[in-house]
Order: sequence, then structure tokens, then C-alpha cells
Amino acid sequence: MRRREMERFRKLLLAKREDVLSRVKIARSTELEANDADAPDLGDRALSNVTLDLSYQLSAGERDFVRRIDAALERIATGHYGECVHCAKKVQMARLEAVPWARHCVACQELQDRGEI
Repeated sequence: MRRREMERFRKLLLAKREDVLSRVKIARSTELEANDADAPDLGDRALSNVTLDLSYQLSAGERDFVRRIDAALERIATGHYGECVHCAKKVQMARLEAVPWARHCVACQELQDRGEI
């Protein structure tokens, strides 16, 4: 992969990372605002608990997503971006365009989805 393409993907990944971290920050501020003591009745408390649960799940999933982005940035730094981590073949450019944090080529991703790797 050419240096210019790597830089474009690096910038794209950094922007996506910043977006995700911003959403996590918003989710955490929502958690702080949703306090059971402020809920006047049982229905409001139940809604508050559901909101807290959703915020936690969102931020846990988003943290995993940030880890995937960070791993892709590390592969860029080491010069291995665009290589499948399983078979070391090139990851298709169309796949990287769609999923810049992709670790696997299409064939290996299918194997992973089936639990074979």
C-alpha cells in the first residue's frame, strides 16, 4: 500500500476514534444525569435503570471498537496495515474502504464468522 493511502486511512481512523470517544463521553454524562434519587415514581426509576443499562452497553461496545481502531493504527505504524492478520495476504481495498479497522481479508473473515479461526 502506498504511503498516501496509508496516511488517508490513518486520518480516517483517527477521526472515527475521536467520534467514538465523543459518543462514549456523552453516554457517561447521561449515566451521571440519570440518578434514581431524582426519579419521582417507580415508572421513572425503571426508565432510568433502562437508560443506564443501555448507556453502559453502548460504552462497553464502543470501547471494544476503539481497541479495534487502535490495533489498525498500530498496524499502520508498523507497516502491516492492509495485511490479513491470519493469512498475511492483502486485505481487499474495497473491504478497507468499507471497514478501515478490518483485520482479516474476506476469506479469513468468513472463517472467523463460522468460528473456524
